[in-house]
Amino acid sequence: EAEGRGPEGLLRRSGSGYEGSTSWKAALEDTTTRLLLGAIAVLLFAILVVMSILASKGCIKCEAPCPEDWLLYGRKCYFFSEEPRDWNTGRQYCHSHEAALAVIQSQKELEFMFKFTRREPWIGLRRVGDEFHWVNGDPFDPDTFPIAGPGECVFVEPTRLVSTDCLMTRPWVCSKMAYT
Repeated sequence: EAEGRGPEGLLRRSGSGYEGSTSWKAALEDTTTRLLLGAIAVLLFAILVVMSILASKGCIKCEAPCPEDWLLYGRKCYFFSEEPRDWNTGRQYCHSHEAALAVIQSQKELEFMFKFTRREPWIGLRRVGDEFHWVNGDPFDPDTFPIAGPGECVFVEPTRLVSTDCLMTRPWVCSKMAYT
């Protein structure tokens, strides 16, 4: 007598249960296994497609915050030159590297410069008429950093800022914003 249906048609009752019930379990397990393997295959294919797209577009590389041979301090990168040149040549060098002669905005930044230079470099400060102005156009506050000397262009000494003739040759310091 038929009491249930299985994958192979009617099952017959025997003394120990249903005949063919092991093939029913095997069929269920096989179906579950096939579904699981199919899902894994689809997932792997999707990952392969995404990786192929990323590889064809080129991955975004992580860049250092500053160019090679530049130092990071705060959110700025600094280049300390070794060779002496006049103020305008230093300014042109910085400009050619998408930077400017260093504009000092705090006492801590000035201390950082003192720490990394021993050669009294040019910075981005110049006299215009009777007043000093930073190369970025910001006005200079003489109360923040007093300047010694009668010259037009400013360089850093270990304990102060000094103005002198812009044609004097000395190293220079460039600065620019770090990459974000």
